[in-house]
Amino acid sequence: MDALTKSLVEAAVAVFRPPDPILEIGSLLVQEDAVGDLRPIFAGRNFVGCDMQPGPGVDRVERLEALTLPDGWAGTVLCLNVFEHAWEFWKGAAEIARVTAPGGLAIVTAPFEFHIHAYPDDYFRFTPRALRRLMSGFPSVIYGWQGHPKTPRLVFAAGLKAERGNLASLADAWRRETLARWTERPPLWDRFRAAVGGTLLGNRGFRAVRHWRELTFEAG
Repeated sequence: MDALTKSLVEAAVAVFRPPDPILEIGSLLVQEDAVGDLRPIFAGRNFVGCDMQPGPGVDRVERLEALTLPDGWAGTVLCLNVFEHAWEFWKGAAEIARVTAPGGLAIVTAPFEFHIHAYPDDYFRFTPRALRRLMSGFPSVIYGWQGHPKTPRLVFAAGLKAERGNLASLADAWRRETLARWTERPPLWDRFRAAVGGTLLGNRGFRAVRHWRELTFEAG
């Protein structure tokens, strides 16, 4: 979990007003700080956290690829930076669509340009279009990425279990709300090096910093 992922969730709550209960898949708090704890965003609401092993933040032990919850159980499903750790991730995508209630929302994120991080293992990276296709169980999908389109750092998607008339307008609202909440910046020295190095040597080697604040949202 990072600041952008958390901002995406906060912004989605403001834009889509997702219903209860909230199910977080991959809720084990593996970081020392509180950035990975999503419960304060949903304070006072019915929130259930699940993971493949017990621990802090976990209310029930579940496998993404074979959830034991009934069809349509969750009004909102959050699966943040989990797909890369699931060997049968396509089954996990189908399970998310199955347990999301009609009228509900599911948000999925995954890193693309990122180091191997084993919790307990790390298998895959997903392009934005791959994540879009994995969310094909939802009638309406908004997907996107952060950074340069050739080497995004993070990809994300929101699946809505309802037909939405103006997805482009919703996508734009989600982007604006996310940028308003996401105040993170690369260190000043990194920005200076990227500006100078990009000018002298070409942009490619400095994409991560030069394109840091670029967020792209696509409807459908």
